[in-house]
Amino acid sequence: MAACASNAPQELGDGKSGSIIGVNRNSNLEISDVLPKYVEDYETRTIWEALTGDEFTHGYLVMRSQPESREGMYFFVMLPWSVSEISTGTIIELEVDSTATAKTRKFTFKVPETSSVVREIKLGLTGLDWKGKSERVNAWKIAIKTPAGNTIAEKQSWLWAVKH
Repeated sequence: MAACASNAPQELGDGKSGSIIGVNRNSNLEISDVLPKYVEDYETRTIWEALTGDEFTHGYLVMRSQPESREGMYFFVMLPWSVSEISTGTIIELEVDSTATAKTRKFTFKVPETSSVVREIKLGLTGLDWKGKSERVNAWKIAIKTPAGNTIAEKQSWLWAVKH
């Protein structure tokens, strides 16, 4: 899908100026909520996909640690307002402490060319990166960074804050 060409800020219905995440911002970007949830393969399939063969992603961006596998732990990252676009090359870092290992693991997702109007980002730890339903999330931290590596938004679980 082609990315939006305009770099000009867009006025959103709530009065905030939207812009392209990772390129420019006119108001502070915040991550409003993060919901970790284990998702089985069949839960990622839709009627749209059955009819067209394409995964339905309108309104959200899906990135998986192992794209060929869909089952795993997903982090549903909600933004408080729609952005016009997430810039190609924007980096999303996810750090997770889980019951599977004593060490914290870090996953880096690089945003591919994407469609516009994004309110939710779905980060999936899939395949061998998640040990199944029995593995549980203890704590997490998510950072959205520009392609140059500057942090523009960050959120962590309460336990991550206590741990670190």
